[in-house]
Amino acid sequence: MLVEKAMDEEKVTQTAMEPAQQPKPKARGGQRTQGKTAPGTGQGRMAKPHASNSNTAHRKTGTQKQKSEPQNTKSPQEPKTRAEQAEQTEAAAPEQVAAKPKAPRSGQAGGKRRRKKAAPKPEAKPQQYAEPQPEPPEAPEKPQTPEPAAVAEPAEAAAAPEMPEKAVQEPKAAQLPQATEPPEPEDDEPELTPEQRAAAERRKAEITRTVQVSIEQIEDAEAEQAEKEADTPESTDSKVGRAVRLLIGWLLLVVLLAGMIAAGGIYWLYKKATPDMIPAVTVTVAGQQLDPVAYHWQVPVAGNHLKRTYAETLSSTPTALESDFGGGTMTLRVTPADCSAEVTVKDENKQEVFSGSAQEFAAYRFTTPGSYTAKLVVSSGEGYQSEPTVSGHQTYEFTFDVTIKATVRLNTQAVTPGGVVAVKVTGQQTDTKPSLTAELPDTGFRASATGDGWVTYLAVPLETEPGSYTIKVTVDGEVQELTLNVSKSAASFRDYTSKSRLVTPYVGADDTPQEVLDLLDTASDTIYWADAGFASPFSDKVEVTLPYGLTEYVNRTQTERKNNTGTGRTSINVVLSGRCDLIAPAGGKVLLAEKLPNVGNTLVIEHGAGVKTIYYGLRRLTVEKGAIVAQGDALGTTDKATVVEVRVGKTPVEPLRILRGQCDALRSY
Repeated sequence: MLVEKAMDEEKVTQTAMEPAQQPKPKARGGQRTQGKTAPGTGQGRMAKPHASNSNTAHRKTGTQKQKSEPQNTKSPQEPKTRAEQAEQTEAAAPEQVAAKPKAPRSGQAGGKRRRKKAAPKPEAKPQQYAEPQPEPPEAPEKPQTPEPAAVAEPAEAAAAPEMPEKAVQEPKAAQLPQATEPPEPEDDEPELTPEQRAAAERRKAEITRTVQVSIEQIEDAEAEQAEKEADTPESTDSKVGRAVRLLIGWLLLVVLLAGMIAAGGIYWLYKKATPDMIPAVTVTVAGQQLDPVAYHWQVPVAGNHLKRTYAETLSSTPTALESDFGGGTMTLRVTPADCSAEVTVKDENKQEVFSGSAQEFAAYRFTTPGSYTAKLVVSSGEGYQSEPTVSGHQTYEFTFDVTIKATVRLNTQAVTPGGVVAVKVTGQQTDTKPSLTAELPDTGFRASATGDGWVTYLAVPLETEPGSYTIKVTVDGEVQELTLNVSKSAASFRDYTSKSRLVTPYVGADDTPQEVLDLLDTASDTIYWADAGFASPFSDKVEVTLPYGLTEYVNRTQTERKNNTGTGRTSINVVLSGRCDLIAPAGGKVLLAEKLPNVGNTLVIEHGAGVKTIYYGLRRLTVEKGAIVAQGDALGTTDKATVVEVRVGKTPVEPLRILRGQCDALRSY
C-alpha cells in the first residue's frame, strides 16, 4: 500500500518536476548524469552517477551470469544512502519491471544476518521515505533532440547489473506488487514524452527500492534484537516465573482431571441413591393405620454434604378415624422406634390444644368434647450425623371426635395374694364420688393427690383363691366393669419336729392387739407418700427370720408333707433380727406409740388412704401419738427381733416390697 500511495503521489507531481530532472550530457565519455539525491540535501538536487555503470554494462553484454554487487563498495558498518540505493535500483529497473522477483533461497537471509553479526554495524533508525513536496511548476523547455549517448541509455539500462541477490531473493511476507506497466494516464492528463516516461519508471523503481530497503532494515533490526534476546542468559526471576507458570498449569490440569473423575463418581453414586433406601415408617392411631399425606426424604450421595431428594405431596385430605374416644385418650404407635414424632392438635376453631411428642400425646387426656384435627410429623436422621444417614420426614393428618366419659383404670391386670392394686377414675363430669363393688376389700375412693380424679386401693389377702375377679365402678351414674386376675403364689413352708423351734416373737392374725384393731378403720384423705414414696425404715442391715406368707408346721406326717397339708401357722408380717435405728419410711401421722402387753413397744403410722405401717417389739420409741412425721424422721430403735407389718385398710399385705418402694400400686395416687 505504501508503494501504491507513493506511485500515485509521484504521478501527480511528475509533470511539474520533470523539466528540472532532465539528464544533462556528461563532459567525459559522452555519458549523461543520472539524477540522484545527495545525502543530507533536499529533493531535486542531482548527484554524480555511479562509477560502475559503463563497466557493468560491458560485463552484462559479455555474460549474463555475472552480477554486480554495488553494496560491497562500502564498508558493512556504513549504511548506504538512499541516493546510492536509488542509483542501483535505476539500473535494475527494466529487469525488475519485466520479471517477477524470485523467491529467496533457503538460508540466504540467515547467512547475511550471520555476516552482519560477525561485523556489527552501528544501530541506525530505519530510513523513512519522505513524501516529496511538490515544487512550483517551471516553464516547460523546448524539447531537445537526445544525443547518441542519451539514445544509448536504454541499452545501458538493459546492460545494467541485475538487482542485488537480497532484493531478488528475499521478498517478504508483505511483498510489494510489481508494476509491469505505468498506469494509463487519465483523459485529462497531458501525454508524456519518452524521457518523462523513462524518468517516471526510474522514480517508481527508486520508491520501490527505498521501501524494500526500509522493510529489510526493520526486519534486520528485529532479527538482531531476537538474537540479542536469545544470547542474553535467562535471569533467575524469569526461570522462577516460568517454573511457577508451569506448576500452575500442571495443577490446573490435575484439578480438572480430578474434577472430571469426581463428577463421574458422584453421578454414579447419585444413580445408586434409590427410594428403597428410605425408611419404612408405619403409624397406627387407636389401632387404625394411617397413610402419609406428604413426604420429604434425602438419600446420601456423597456423605451428608450431597444428597438426593425424594419429595411428594400425596393428599390434602386428612384421614378420619373410625372410632370415638369417650375416655379422651388414644394410643399412638410409630415404627421404627428410633424415629421422632411430633403431634399438633387443633380444635374446631383452629385453636391449638396440644403440641408435643407422640409419647406425650398418648398420655394426654381431652377434657372437652368435640372434633379435632391432628398433624403428625415423623422424622429420622435430622440434625448432626457423623455417618451418612437418610434424613427427612413424613407427614400425617387425621381427624377424630371426642365424647367425654370417665375413665376407670387398674394399675395392673394381674396380682398375687398379698399384693395391692390401685383403681383410678379420671375424666368424671360430676363431683359425685365413685363407688366400687368387688370380691376383694378396698379402702374406698378419695381424691387423688394429683387432682385429676379419684383413687382407691384393693388389698389381695393371702387366702385369695387364684382366678379372675370382676370389679364394678359406678361413676357419673354409669357402671364400668374391670377384670383382675389373681395368680397362685408359690408355696412357702417349714416343718419342725418341736414347737420350740418356731420363730419368736410371732404376731398372727389372731394375735393382733385390740388397740391396733381399733385403728384399722382410720384412713386419712391426705396421701403422705405422694411427695417421695416409700423407703427402707432401717438404718442398718437387718436379717429376715420369718418372711411374709410362710407357713410353719410341727410334726406333720409323711402323707401331709407329700400333699402339703396339715395344721400350721402362716405369717402375715415379717420378723427381722438386728438392732438399728428406725426411721419413717414415708410421711404420715402417728396413731399409736406405746408399750402393749405381749407385743412390747408398738408403733402405728397412718400414711394416708388407709395404708398403715405397724412395728412390734421395738427396743425404744422416740415419737409420740399424734405426731406428723416426714420420710427419714427418727422413730426409735429395733431390738434383737422386731415384727414389721403393713396393712391396706384392714388387710395385711407383703410389707417389704412397700417399704423398699417396689409396690407399683402405691405409685398411682
